[in-house]
Amino acid sequence: MPAPRVAATPRRRRVLAVLGALVAAAVAAGVLAAVLAGSGDEASPGRRALLPPPAPSSGAAPRDAQPGPRPALAAGAAAPGTREDPVPAGALHVAPSGDDAAPGTREAPLRTAARALEVVPDGGTVVLAEGSYRERITLPEGRAVTLQPAPGAEVWFDGTREVPGWVADGPVWRLDGWTAEFDDSPTYTSGAPDGTEPGFRFVDPDHPLAAHPDMVFLDGVPQQQVGSRAEVVPGTFAVDPGRDRLWLGTDPTGRAVRASDLDVALTVLGDGSTVRGIGVRGYATSVPQKGTVRVTARGVTVEDVVIRDNATQGLFVGGRDAGEDVVVRDVTLEGNGLIGLESSYADGLLVEGLRAVGNNTERFNAAPVSGGAKLTRARGLTVRDSLFADNLGTGLWFDESVVDATVTGNDVLGNAANGIAYEISSRAVVADNLVTGNGRTGLKINNASDVQVWNNTVTGNGERPLWVVQDERLAADLDVPGHDPRQSLPDPTVTWVLGPVTIGDNVIGGGVTSGCLVCAQDGALLRTAAEIGLTLAGNAYLVPGADTPVAVVTWPQGGAAPQAFPSVAEFRAATGQEVTGAEFPAAPAGSAPVPAAVQEAVAVGLPDAVAALLGVPAGTQRLGARP
Repeated sequence: MPAPRVAATPRRRRVLAVLGALVAAAVAAGVLAAVLAGSGDEASPGRRALLPPPAPSSGAAPRDAQPGPRPALAAGAAAPGTREDPVPAGALHVAPSGDDAAPGTREAPLRTAARALEVVPDGGTVVLAEGSYRERITLPEGRAVTLQPAPGAEVWFDGTREVPGWVADGPVWRLDGWTAEFDDSPTYTSGAPDGTEPGFRFVDPDHPLAAHPDMVFLDGVPQQQVGSRAEVVPGTFAVDPGRDRLWLGTDPTGRAVRASDLDVALTVLGDGSTVRGIGVRGYATSVPQKGTVRVTARGVTVEDVVIRDNATQGLFVGGRDAGEDVVVRDVTLEGNGLIGLESSYADGLLVEGLRAVGNNTERFNAAPVSGGAKLTRARGLTVRDSLFADNLGTGLWFDESVVDATVTGNDVLGNAANGIAYEISSRAVVADNLVTGNGRTGLKINNASDVQVWNNTVTGNGERPLWVVQDERLAADLDVPGHDPRQSLPDPTVTWVLGPVTIGDNVIGGGVTSGCLVCAQDGALLRTAAEIGLTLAGNAYLVPGADTPVAVVTWPQGGAAPQAFPSVAEFRAATGQEVTGAEFPAAPAGSAPVPAAVQEAVAVGLPDAVAALLGVPAGTQRLGARP
């Protein structure tokens, strides 16, 4: 059985405890006296059970097939070495002590996974014995292959090698004979220069070596690359390719020093293949290579895989003519240099139980891409029950002609840029997510149409908790990036025009710099809220002070500037919206969960389709994400 995964629930429980305190204080103060008149004090909806996840090898039913409250939000892979998958008859065995001329039996294993993948038949399995594999492998096209560890075996694919032989050279240490060189192109096109326009420049001038994939680890701790020997200080290193040298700023005596000399770990070309139970680390992947692990085949499953401490993108899924119906389940993406997960043209992608934490360690710009995950140019995506936290960029970003996305049950916490962004795309349900502590916007809906936002808790974010915005980009301009070239252009299903957008039964609170809670604007097409199709109903607004935020809602007025409403009552009187919505004052943390009576008085109830996605009865009245 896999070890229990790291749960994302403690921070969620703390945030929701604060919410409970706010609402309880509002009730005590009589803020909801009118709407609560005659309501019973029923028990609150069931809390999420704190249970370990099901064994991934047992064929358990998917999370959303279980009725009632979902199980604990488990994020990421079990530790390598904890799976106990059965080994099918006829499997090819590989061990670091094996021989590539051997038959590949348990008693006489092959030495490399690469050799096993050359000879494994369609439908076959390659089983890896415990150890470290310094390889660059491909699951071949035309064959469905399973790659897995032996029961209980800890298996890592490692892009580094040990580098002894350092000599003191003044205040630094020198290694001669280092010949590994990598593509340091800063964009998706090898050899092309970086962009120059804002939002299209990958590398931050303050971190000019971000796109250089070279990596050195001292006792497992990554060292920071600098540009020359003269800049080397403790904790840093430099590469001198002209003289085949490495320079290190920390004394390596008695320390384990490893440096990356491989670029890509694993490419999956075979439809229907499965990769599970392994770890991948230390690969010097360049930006144009788009992933240390790359899936460009249909119907592939990647589960219980750890991908960490690689130079740029950890995992890439997609391909213009492939990449459909891929499942990424219980995968950990941590400490990768640019982004955890990137995908494009990955129609039907299912992501569940993903842990994307602490990515963009090389400090690329927030745009055009960095952070936890960015999914582009695809249809029918699902991202659920996953954790996106502490990434230097956006936590979860849908962009450039995504259609039909379901985003449910995720924790999106403490990312440096936006929490969740849905941009120049269409048809999405964003429900039951906890979005808090993100540096810019909590939830951003940008030039997107037909978006449903229900039962989210969006609190403590930066500039704008919930931002609904139309900018000047238009789908008719085919020279602007963001189109899906597989479609007839301009694509009638992705108009790049904001609206309609429905925002219901959410809990929305501001951060210290927020000027509004729901911030809606159309500065490009100059439409009114009615023309856009904005609907607000049954939301709870957390107002920390009399003057903060300045507005509960800003509301587009067409040619005029958006109107700012300082209270729900004024917004309701002017627009007829938020008939049951209410605002709540700040209060100390520590009270009981939100009483059910309050939820039923404020919430308008989930539409049938959204309720079905969340596995609750239609019309369920609840404020914010489930605890």
